[in-house]
Amino acid sequence: MKKSNLRRFGALVATGALVLAACGSDEEAAEETIAEAVEEASDCAVTELNFGSIFPVTGSLAFLAPPEIAASGFAVDDINEVGGVLGNQVVLNQGDSGDATTDTANTEVDRLLAAGAQVILGAASSGVSLTVIDKITSAGVVQFSPANTSPTFTDYEDNGLYFRTAPSDLLQGRVLANLVIEEGSTSAAVLYRNDSYGVGLAESFKANFEAAGGTLPEFIGYAEGTEVFDAEVDKVVAANPDAIVIVGFAETGPILNTMHERGVGPTAKKVYGVDGNIAGLDKLVSDVSILASMKGTTPSVDLASISEFVARLDAAGVDGVYDYGAETYDAVVISALAAEIAGCADGISIGAQINGVTKDGEKCNDFASCLTLIQAGTDIDYDGLGGPYEFVDAGEPAAASFRIITYGAAGADNSLDKYVFAS
Repeated sequence: MKKSNLRRFGALVATGALVLAACGSDEEAAEETIAEAVEEASDCAVTELNFGSIFPVTGSLAFLAPPEIAASGFAVDDINEVGGVLGNQVVLNQGDSGDATTDTANTEVDRLLAAGAQVILGAASSGVSLTVIDKITSAGVVQFSPANTSPTFTDYEDNGLYFRTAPSDLLQGRVLANLVIEEGSTSAAVLYRNDSYGVGLAESFKANFEAAGGTLPEFIGYAEGTEVFDAEVDKVVAANPDAIVIVGFAETGPILNTMHERGVGPTAKKVYGVDGNIAGLDKLVSDVSILASMKGTTPSVDLASISEFVARLDAAGVDGVYDYGAETYDAVVISALAAEIAGCADGISIGAQINGVTKDGEKCNDFASCLTLIQAGTDIDYDGLGGPYEFVDAGEPAAASFRIITYGAAGADNSLDKYVFAS
């Protein structure tokens, strides 16, 4: 990775001064070198790093907004506390994504672009991100999601400006299938929302489950906005599978209420959720006790290893849902370090450096220590709170840690958390 143009300019000025003092006959060459450095440094028109966010303040993933909003604010505060980026304080303009049933994200993106955002954080929903990715990346702005998991983004034509700290659901589908198989189920019914997220994760689970010898007597997609699930649950009851997998968002609440009424809820059957629903279920069902024994997977570093960060989220009023908080924090820091390395805070310059920030250099875990290495001319490998990331060319992690959440009669029981690593 290259150092910033401004830092290289400073070094060249110092070198040029020594040359002039030591050897007057080289004065013309030294002046030409300094002039070239000045010209290179002046190429950057943006030296203030401006973030915008489109997190789900409203809509079917609203339970994910508090950790994302808090974590992005923490990251900006921590960066500014040590001097900001390129000598300027970092700016963060928070916004709402809504969900796929609204046009909130498009309106917010217009506002953030008009305000000068060079990196837009979010959305949490893969489906929502797909409605704005072209607008953001065609404007030469980075879109950096901490929570998008749809496999669609891996090969998406994004001008090299879309990134995510969340892993593709090709990995989560494998982890979930392994979990269901390991717990003794050989047949599973799947209920999934019919959008890019739901289809991608459900298909990944299906492929991995069948490859391990499992069968799927029911594989049921439902439309976004569905509120009543009697017909879908009746099909599950008739199939009588060993396990049931629900790939959904807030609508998982009424699905589980209906399943409980039909005698196939988590207290009677092995039921599994995913990152789109598992962490916020206690707020979505009529009685939290009906969730007892339910399990689910979500991308997450071991929370015990980042206990200080979790405590910080708690102090900010985040109510026990920590999903994608670490990934949000890291997305901000990775972008800031990329701007420092590029010597410029425009989206194109930042995007060109993001992958390299996460691999092939000297390990560092926070902005301040990474910045010191960059200023010394050292190539860095930022692991941060949620890493290691080791971004591939597509701008996403090559591997990830997943948390397996288990519910008791009173809600999620953190003492039962397990973690697996997939690559």
